[in-house]
Amino acid sequence: MHKSAINLFCLFTVLVIFSLIGCAGETRGKLKRVQHPTEDGLKQDWQNYTVFYRRNLAFLYKIKNDGKIILDNSWVVVSSEDMMAQSKILASTWVKEIRGQSDQLYGYLVHRDRDMVYAGILDENTVKLSYTYVRTSGGP
Repeated sequence: MHKSAINLFCLFTVLVIFSLIGCAGETRGKLKRVQHPTEDGLKQDWQNYTVFYRRNLAFLYKIKNDGKIILDNSWVVVSSEDMMAQSKILASTWVKEIRGQSDQLYGYLVHRDRDMVYAGILDENTVKLSYTYVRTSGGP
């Protein structure tokens, strides 16, 4: 019985070490809340960006350059003035800069203040955005 407890402890220790190494190697992008540009300013200037919309939750304003932002299938490209006018976020929002490697600006994210967002740097020109909707009593 004593030997199996030691083996279990060693296995647990190895798992903890590998978990810590995995977390330490993770490269995160920066999502910094900003006052400017504002949500209204971005919406008025939307044609200067590639805009993605996540229904009732968020807008992503990607700067038109070589940088790439990877999104899941919940996002759609805003392709017309009518589509932009009809797209809304049904809650209070935050505006955040999306920055990658070497502090490169990729664009802006306007999202519900309760939701959680993570930006991971995949390489020098690519950021992956992960968006988690946090359910509230009223819902979106």
